[in-house]
Amino acid sequence: MKLSYQMATPELTYSPEITAYMKGLDRGIPLLHACGYQGVEFMIRDCKGQDKAHLDRLLKENDLAITMLCTGEIWAQEHISLSDIDDAKRTRCISRFKEMIDFAAPYGAQVNIGRVRGSIVPGIDSSVTLERAVLAFKELSAYAADKGVTIILEPVNRLQCNFINSTAEGREVVDMVGYPNFRIMLDLFHMNIEDKNILSEIKKSKGYFSYVHVCDNNRLYPGSCGFDFDKIIAALRDVEYDGWLGAEIFQIPDDDICVQKTAETLLPLLKQ
Repeated sequence: MKLSYQMATPELTYSPEITAYMKGLDRGIPLLHACGYQGVEFMIRDCKGQDKAHLDRLLKENDLAITMLCTGEIWAQEHISLSDIDDAKRTRCISRFKEMIDFAAPYGAQVNIGRVRGSIVPGIDSSVTLERAVLAFKELSAYAADKGVTIILEPVNRLQCNFINSTAEGREVVDMVGYPNFRIMLDLFHMNIEDKNILSEIKKSKGYFSYVHVCDNNRLYPGSCGFDFDKIIAALRDVEYDGWLGAEIFQIPDDDICVQKTAETLLPLLKQ
């Protein structure tokens, strides 16, 4: 397994609710390299405005891979979704997502679907929302398959999203979609709220997941609270997972400190 850290791209509007490094890529990417990370995950809203030449230079100089594009801020900052009842907004979101896939493809990065899937709204049967979401997932998976990109669905806890909350529900949707490049991601924060036993759900999810978001059980940096990361990493090894762990945490007390503390906790365990 390899370690990655989530960083915000420059177009994002600052918010204390953002779970990504926000001191800039010029500062953050060299810091990841210095701390021993192998990858960077981007929280990103719009791919078109990125300075790709500068980004590629930063990645090469610091020997880092782009691991995943996190798309939640499309929902948070633009209020469009893949299941939107407004057809124009839904079409706009699908188009934006295809741009994400195009951006991810040269890097071999995955693209996640979290809150951008949308939500069940009053007065609309929940089956309609799920159907619109699944149709979008299938369309995007077909588009991504031709480009070698994996789409990863993130089960999100009920306090932040009102459908596809548990890991088991995520596995059910993977089966509905039926594309080999459509998987789930495991997120320890959401699993801690929705799942009875994180270690058991890791075991049940063998073959279903291709990315893991890590944090401690207070959603701060690993090692700051109560998760037993020895057991969590052992459970991942037991199911022969050898992919990325991506740190997605609130940047408290400070972005730079969080990068360092996460590396200090997890890198020694990954090297065992």
